[in-house]
Amino acid sequence: MRILLSKNSRKELFEAIKAKNNSKSLKELAKKQKVSFKTLNNWVYGKGYIPEGLMLNSDHINLEVLDKKEDNWGQIKGGKIGGPEGIKKLKKFIANNLKIDKDILSENGKRTMLGLWKKYGYNLRKMAVRGKLKKRELESIKLEKNSASYFMNNKLELNLRGIRFSKRDRDKKIFFPKQMSSELAEETGIHLGDGCMSFNRNYFSVKTNKTEERYVTNFLFPLYKKLYNIDLKLMRLKSVSGFEFYSQALCEFKNKVLGIPYGEKVERIEVPELILETKDKEIYRAFIRGLFDTDGCVCVVKKDYPVISITVNSKKLIEKTAEMLRLLGFIPYYNRNTICLNGEIMLEKWIKEINSSNFVKREKLKWASSIKDST
Repeated sequence: MRILLSKNSRKELFEAIKAKNNSKSLKELAKKQKVSFKTLNNWVYGKGYIPEGLMLNSDHINLEVLDKKEDNWGQIKGGKIGGPEGIKKLKKFIANNLKIDKDILSENGKRTMLGLWKKYGYNLRKMAVRGKLKKRELESIKLEKNSASYFMNNKLELNLRGIRFSKRDRDKKIFFPKQMSSELAEETGIHLGDGCMSFNRNYFSVKTNKTEERYVTNFLFPLYKKLYNIDLKLMRLKSVSGFEFYSQALCEFKNKVLGIPYGEKVERIEVPELILETKDKEIYRAFIRGLFDTDGCVCVVKKDYPVISITVNSKKLIEKTAEMLRLLGFIPYYNRNTICLNGEIMLEKWIKEINSSNFVKREKLKWASSIKDST
């Protein structure tokens, strides 16, 4: 049997036990009682239940007993939760899985917590997870509602008058879109992710991971044909696949019209103003999709927790992309180089609204979703 004493009764009891055992300190008493000093200290100064055996031969003391429990009260798979260590583990569990005020996690809230655990057991974690998911979903909906008036779907005409065409450009009959579109926004995201452009040689290339060759031939080639009337050939290197192309007109279009810099991209690239000024959801999503398909990643941590990330060496690009995601109702976390979208609510929203044109990334999104669905 375990008992719960009032504060004064607990003090009187242990003073009597110390006197009976001729112990001057708790450490000395712990040795004589053959218990650890930590356990004895919890019995003396804690507010939990203590073994009834400590009250033996203390009938002359008028103790105020608040409650009594069987030794195995609250027993669950994995052991007891009634002792000090059990209380500590339970508080840690609930703190990690439930959004509870600090007051509830105080000593006065132990009964509440133990009651919840006794009633729901390990289902408490599932309930906590469902609560977090609902909160994340409501937060996402609120963000999207707040930005509803922001999107105006502006049709932006592109100024092509300053572009110079070389003889080769004319022979190849290269042309350019006259208006910002989802296709052009996605291609721009691809360029900022895996593209390279050189001024001196009028050189442009996109190189992706070797495993993404299908993405290059089945998606990028048709996209560049549609946007620029460019016929591309697959370039295979030891660790990458992609294409390269020489064109004065294409480089000038990207630099003068879209505002993409030549040469080194680190800390120099950002979201083109022409994309931002459209205030168009589909164009924003397409740009982010292109960036994700080249510099994005999908993983699952802690066995069933999906994370979508984009890593680019440009603080301006990361910050502006995170802002675009918030306007679209996502909840991004970011630092100087990386944006992360965490959890199944963000994963589901991404698959539904942005997804991927890269076959490898699309399969990873499906894989992450299947792990989430199986838990």
